[in-house]
Formats: sequence, C-alpha cells, structure tokens
Amino acid sequence: MDIDLTSIATSTLSVIVVGILLGAGLPLLFSLGIVLQDRGAGGEHADGSITAPNPAARYASWAVFAVVALVVLYGLLFITKGSISHYLGIELPL
Repeated sequence: MDIDLTSIATSTLSVIVVGILLGAGLPLLFSLGIVLQDRGAGGEHADGSITAPNPAARYASWAVFAVVALVVLYGLLFITKGSISHYLGIELPL
C-alpha cells in the first residue's frame, strides 16, 4: 500500500481553503449587502440627523445579494447534478 502524503496534504489544504472561502466569504458578502442596504435606505439616525437615500448603495447591495444567491444556486446544482442527471436526464456542465 503506497500512501502519497503530498497528495493528501494538497487535497486537505484545498478543502480547507474552499471551506474558509465559502464558510466565511459568503456570510461576509451577505453582511456587506446588509450594510449597503442600510446606507442606501437613508432615514433618521439616533442623534436626530436625517440622511437622504443613496440609490447607488442600494443597487450595489442588490448586486452583492445576487452574487451570493448565484453562488448558493451553483453549489446546490453542483451537489445535486448526479440526481438531476439520473432522474431528469439533464446533464449539467458543472
């Protein structure tokens, strides 16, 4: 039995990197979208000051939310591509 430790180490490292990117990166992007949504809404603050709505921040927040949704959709399709191929006969090029 021949065990290749470098292959195991590189595979483990790639799983860790993807886990960190998806496990911390997507929530970070989502929270950035929430902050942009808040900045885009305007309104009255705790100190009594009033700010005007910022449409650019609101559009940027929706763009960030769209990126997060597309990554989640891609992940779901990637996980279920075998079932989709088996039951529906649709081959996904993922």
